[in-house]
Amino acid sequence: MNPPDLKKLRQGDEAAWDEAFLWLAPTAFAVARLKLQPFFPQDVEDVAIETLEALVEKVQEVMSVEELRPLTAGIARHKAVSRLRAGFADKRGSGQTVPLEPHQDEAGDCPEGETADSPLDSLEQKELAERLRKTLAELRPPLGEILGDFFLQELRYEEIAKKRRIAIGSVGVYLKRGLEAMRRIWGQNRE
Repeated sequence: MNPPDLKKLRQGDEAAWDEAFLWLAPTAFAVARLKLQPFFPQDVEDVAIETLEALVEKVQEVMSVEELRPLTAGIARHKAVSRLRAGFADKRGSGQTVPLEPHQDEAGDCPEGETADSPLDSLEQKELAERLRKTLAELRPPLGEILGDFFLQELRYEEIAKKRRIAIGSVGVYLKRGLEAMRRIWGQNRE
């Protein structure tokens, strides 16, 4: 499905908002389900709908239509966490206690907290991975390689220093510079 026209969304076009709902609802539901399913599964739909309603007010603040999905995910997460806090506070106030971990069965699994990755999640991960790969390639050496070693390969500072033949103290400096460069690149792409 193609993203809706941002200009029409800002104008309040009903057809554009119908498209936006179909395009963004899976994200809102997935995030709400991930956070709420173990404790308040009955609230997943309400939080997802509230998220899409809140998005109507925020559409004027985004620079591009591509920002709507991450914004939807962020709003859904915040609303779900607020719902969790309110629910736990209600339970604490009534003298009940509830563990913050999902309920586990005898084997220690959390079956009610599991959510299957949807094709949408998979596509978003692929898009993000491609954007990250391109950005790392744009960075001057060795910034991209060191960022990849640390965040993607999960190497420790010592391992990166040995692999790249640099001082251990330099690894942190390169990571900081690399992250700053990525912020600049992504900030330019946003404008």
